[in-house]
Amino acid sequence: MSTEPDPTSNDIAISLTDVWVQYQLRHAHHYNFKRTLTNVLTRKHHDAETITAIEEINLDIPRGTRLGLTGPNGSGKSTLLAVMAGTLTPSRGTVHTQGRILALLGGPNEGLDPEQTGRENSRSLGIRLGESRESMATKTDDIHDFSGLGRRFDHPVYTYSSGMQVRLRFATITSLHADVLLIDEGIGAADAEFNERAGQRLGTFYGNSGTLVLASHSEDLLSIHCSTVINLDDARLHRAEGFGGRQ
Repeated sequence: MSTEPDPTSNDIAISLTDVWVQYQLRHAHHYNFKRTLTNVLTRKHHDAETITAIEEINLDIPRGTRLGLTGPNGSGKSTLLAVMAGTLTPSRGTVHTQGRILALLGGPNEGLDPEQTGRENSRSLGIRLGESRESMATKTDDIHDFSGLGRRFDHPVYTYSSGMQVRLRFATITSLHADVLLIDEGIGAADAEFNERAGQRLGTFYGNSGTLVLASHSEDLLSIHCSTVINLDDARLHRAEGFGGRQ
């Protein structure tokens, strides 16, 4: 009888099996017509370089887990989160997810329309993530209050600082119901007061039986929010003892 975890089990929020992400890195000479024509005539070949972002990732994340991802820059943390979120298709391997996944990935203005106000963005972002217009209308006051933007909530987002953009995105996404919340590099671009309140809001999310995957360089942040931390190094996973990963 197989002892491998069933990735379709309701107890598993995210399951990754033999997941690889690779890119073809093309240099400037690949786009130079004269150079390309010369190479064809002289039968020279300059193959594109293959970059491996993550390789052979086998991981099962049980529901309710608070998982931290750490590792040096370029180790594949953001790539792995994008695969989990479904915004990046792996080059190889399979990904199974259970429930609704919401992600705070990318820069502070990711998913925001700079021409829209904070209020307009909060509604449109929620709708793009699957909420109804009616539902977002009922959440607007909560998003406004939690973001602490005050009158700036009705100003265009292009006038916002990066910290204000973080506040708006975080307040909007965490107002939604999520079975899994993915966060890249935490919420460090905002100020300390907001980060403290954000931690409390994440605590409420945990209390609703959500699953968290948080990528960060900050040991303090990971120790506060995560019960298990795993390390990515050179695109490979080094799991913590006792965690339900598969090698």
